[in-house]
Amino acid sequence: MDNYIPFFLIPFVCWGVLYYLKKNNKLTSLNGRTLIIALAAFAITELGRSFYRPYIYQHKIEDCFIADTIGNSFGTVTAIFMILTLSGKGTNKDWHIVFIIIAGLIAYEFLNLTGKTSIDVNDMIATVIFGMISALIYFVLLRKYGEKS
Repeated sequence: MDNYIPFFLIPFVCWGVLYYLKKNNKLTSLNGRTLIIALAAFAITELGRSFYRPYIYQHKIEDCFIADTIGNSFGTVTAIFMILTLSGKGTNKDWHIVFIIIAGLIAYEFLNLTGKTSIDVNDMIATVIFGMISALIYFVLLRKYGEKS
């Protein structure tokens, strides 16, 4: 049952964010699309963590570190687009937010030095790659729906 808890949260997160955006008169086409991307990435992250990763580990399948980095890859996309949905202005100034999130997630990996685990280079690579993919997607969205300022 624990595997399904994050999936029960998705509709509530969606409802809460939409309520916030409507209440503050910030619901735009851009925000709607960034919310959809964030929720889809969250669902993929949780599917990967809950079902794909245990299956890969149990059967000892080599998947080029996809199971190991699923949280950092689609988790990065989730973080970027959820924060852009809530805090983004739909302008080129949002790039600061994107790069701060990527830098923050990489810094978070370095915090592992203070614990018992070491830095996972594959997680850092996944964060950078999926951060750049997110930036590219946001660039396309900004060109189509943003204010371009």
